[in-house]
Amino acid sequence: MAIENYINSLNEIFEKNSGSILLLVTIGFGILLIITIRSNMKLSKTMKMYKTLMEGTKGENLESLLIHQARRTDDISSEIADMKRAMAKMAEENREMIKKVAWKRYNAFSDMGSDLSFSLALLNDRNCGVIITSIYGRDENRIYLKPVNSGKSSYTLSPEEEEVIMRALSNKNM
Repeated sequence: MAIENYINSLNEIFEKNSGSILLLVTIGFGILLIITIRSNMKLSKTMKMYKTLMEGTKGENLESLLIHQARRTDDISSEIADMKRAMAKMAEENREMIKKVAWKRYNAFSDMGSDLSFSLALLNDRNCGVIITSIYGRDENRIYLKPVNSGKSSYTLSPEEEEVIMRALSNKNM
């Protein structure tokens, strides 16, 4: 019986307010229709953008483009690593190159009138290399080559040779 009373009460409320209820339901459906249309328009726009994105400039899809770019990035990274190794090797080789050069012309014998004798120092970054000396005399010319390690030679050096080595070490050329 209680359920019947409840149903009867609802029927009476519905009959008295049926116009208002129908208006509210219609407005609710209208709002839902507008929300649905707007959502579909946004979804359609998003789908168009997605399809455009998935097609590359040459008709490729985004996945292919990304894979291609990843491979190119790996290739470039590998090339950069190779270049770094080559530069390190060149830097090491560069230390062995002759960079410090100094020379001096002089008169080895007081009875000779010109400076035809000379000493030439050729050193690398580690102050290793050679000193070449040419002693010019009236009847002969002698050439000497002496090794230099860490700015010193194991051979006896003339004052001119020592001067040339000191100038080369300080990088002051004539």
